[in-house]
Amino acid sequence: MLFSPLFSYYTMNFLGFPVTKIFSLLLLLYFIIIISTNQKILIPKYAYFLLFFIIYVQLRIWINGKTGIFNILFSPHLSVFILIILIFNTYFTDRFINRSILIFKLTVLIAAIVSIIQIVNTDFLNASKVWSRFYGVDNIFFDSDIYSMRRSSIFGFVDTNEIGLSYLPLLSVLIGFMLFQRHRFYYVFLFFGGITAVLTNGRYIMIAFVLLTIQILIFQKVKIQGFFKYAILITIVGFLLIRLLFALGYNFQEWYSARLLAEGSLEETTRYKAIGTFLKFFPENVMFGFGGATEEITEASHDVGSSQIHVGYLAGLVYYGIVGCFFLFGFWFLLAKELYKRAKEINYWGSFFAFLVFLWANVTLVTFHIFFYGIIFALVFDKYFFDKYQEQIKSQTL
Repeated sequence: MLFSPLFSYYTMNFLGFPVTKIFSLLLLLYFIIIISTNQKILIPKYAYFLLFFIIYVQLRIWINGKTGIFNILFSPHLSVFILIILIFNTYFTDRFINRSILIFKLTVLIAAIVSIIQIVNTDFLNASKVWSRFYGVDNIFFDSDIYSMRRSSIFGFVDTNEIGLSYLPLLSVLIGFMLFQRHRFYYVFLFFGGITAVLTNGRYIMIAFVLLTIQILIFQKVKIQGFFKYAILITIVGFLLIRLLFALGYNFQEWYSARLLAEGSLEETTRYKAIGTFLKFFPENVMFGFGGATEEITEASHDVGSSQIHVGYLAGLVYYGIVGCFFLFGFWFLLAKELYKRAKEINYWGSFFAFLVFLWANVTLVTFHIFFYGIIFALVFDKYFFDKYQEQIKSQTL
């Protein structure tokens, strides 16, 4: 999964689908093999909420007359459910984790380099043409204006949201790991991560990048003196980042007006207008929702300049109602609670902030599943550190 950007480049260009489809099928087959061996399998409590949501969604699809075996086999929610069980029942070795960290570091460096290249050559690793050819998706990652285009770096062929929901969680895990291991040069990868985050031109990504850096304060149990050190570090990283972009000919005034405040005011953003669409449709089917985006919902969204109800939490309530969102939001809440509990106990915060990026993202976009390899590896590292912590406790009691 860590080589998803590379594999998806070929699967999208030559087969017309991202590599995640292959992962889904392989996971299902592997899971069937494990079950057939009668091995004892433990399921974390929060995963049951996801299972109930999967069943609920399939029932809504059936009610809407859109049944199909492929809807189930390639459901990202089912893939996540299987992965959670596999991770929960797997002991990850130091060798596996160290190799993963090496790949993380290479990914961060390569992503920054590619993002810089995409300033000069907007067609470099342009995934929009492929998505448009096979899926008819009007990909907004590449625009004629370098200050408003959404750069996807190396992640565009995996998913249109992969740059935010895999790369930033992956970066969070890397920073958290290096902090925990007392590696002094974590700020180097923070710097390169900042380059990629800013050059995406994705506003939620920039905010999410700032959000994940807060773990530095929490890890170091920062007081006033430590806060000033953190502020100085962020200032230095920010200054170097700005100087680098200036050297590349980047005009921050144009970027500010063309992208950061492109709509002119909050009321003109599609996220704000999504509230009106939500208030129109949610009361029509409060308990069970519409089962997805209907023609009427899509048309109403188009009327306010969007392709959908552009806030994940509001869209979820409209699509699945209170009943469906009880399971979906319950899964998110219990998973976040579990990650927070372990982070506070162990003082490894990378995985918690990785998932926090996802929760924040749904304020400004719509994605209900967490089948993004950055988030998946956040769960892997959480399990690794928790197992180590338990081993340490056992050794102390013997």
